[in-house]
Amino acid sequence: MHMKLSGKEMTVFIALIAPLLFLIAALLVPVNIWVIMLAILWLGTGLTILYLPSAEE
Repeated sequence: MHMKLSGKEMTVFIALIAPLLFLIAALLVPVNIWVIMLAILWLGTGLTILYLPSAEE
């Protein structure tokens, strides 16, 4: 199965969906607290990247 993603969809996946899946996996598997903090930082950075272009309009 192959999905064709546009640039915007790929950005949303990398910036939002991937860290959320990573955090869900961190709940199921015992990991270091720094890994969870890194995923939250990744999610916050992704939200900022997606929000800034729309804030300028």
